[in-house]
Formats: sequence, C-alpha cells, structure tokens
Amino acid sequence: MKKENGSDRRQFLAATGGALIAVGSAGLFEASGQHHKKVAFSVANDPLGSATVSFGGWMTDFSPPLDLFTTPLPPPPTNHHELIPNTAKIKAGGYVNFVISGLHIVAIYDDGKRPGDIDAGNLVPLGGPLPPVINDPSGRVYRGPNPVISPGPPPNINLNRVEVVHFAKPGTYLVICAVLPHFDQGMYGYVRVLNPKELEAGG
Repeated sequence: MKKENGSDRRQFLAATGGALIAVGSAGLFEASGQHHKKVAFSVANDPLGSATVSFGGWMTDFSPPLDLFTTPLPPPPTNHHELIPNTAKIKAGGYVNFVISGLHIVAIYDDGKRPGDIDAGNLVPLGGPLPPVINDPSGRVYRGPNPVISPGPPPNINLNRVEVVHFAKPGTYLVICAVLPHFDQGMYGYVRVLNPKELEAGG
C-alpha cells in the first residue's frame, strides 16, 4: 500500500477544509436569512408591524422653492414643528416610517429617557446660518443623517425624505427633533414598542 506523503495530505486538507468552510459559511448565511425572513414575516401581516409618523409638516399656504441653491430657505413659520401621532405604537420587531418635512433630524433614545434628560448643551453645528443640532449620545439608539447636502450659502438641504427605523426590543422610546430650536419648541414624541403581555392585553 502506497504511503501518503506530506504533500498529498496537505492538498487533501486544503481541498476538504475549503469545502467545509464553504458549506459552513453557506449554512450561516442561510440561517441568517431564515432568521430575517422569520422576523419580517412575523410583522409583515400584523397591523402593529409598522406605524407612520409625520415628522414636521408644510403649511398649505406655502410653495416650496424649486432651487435651494439660488433661493433662500423658507422661514420657520412655513412648517409645523410636531410629531403626528405624538405616540406611535408597534410590536417588538416592527418598524416606524418617519416622513420628514422640513429641516429636521430624527434622534431616538432608549427606554427610560425623557425630554428633561436630554443634554441640550451638547451641540454640533450644521454650518452657515443653520441652527445647531443636539448631540447627546447618552442612551441614543438612532440618529438620522445630516440633511445638509451643500452648506452654501445658501445651503442646499434634503428637506423631504423618509427614514424607516426598526425597533427590536419592547420599551417606550423618546423621539426628538435634534435641531435645537425645534426641540426647545416641544418637537418630540414617543414610540411604544409593545411586549407580549401588552399585546395580549390589547396594548
């Protein structure tokens, strides 16, 4: 019987090891995909699987400028600084669609954080004549992207957009507009993510 030499053994291990790694990786990807499918399926056909929140809103007597590169920004009275509904309700694993209208930045804080806990002195500039943004990281679980495309002057801003945020864990999440004067005016609300007992009790 021919004795296997070291080179043959190394080639065999390299070939079978690579195959095992590929199979294992495929299994991990498949398991991950199945997990995401299960999460998506569990909320896809559920009324509490998603909610929509109007994050600011244009007034009906306002015509938005067609070119923000050459047209000055609209004054603040053209926009309602509020969240509607003020409290959105979903189940764990669900999504909230924040429909943003105006110069707003969504910031979300974990269960237990209240408006009075926000460090409104921790600020970062948006640039130019724009107001500063609250940058309190304590308990923050999400902050939307900077809407300023070009700082100008005059600045070019992505005023109208949608941000979809996933909430995996139950709790009551504080949602604020991180633009300082908007927060000072009371532009904040909540997302209630219901646990199984709350779902059984009807929320």
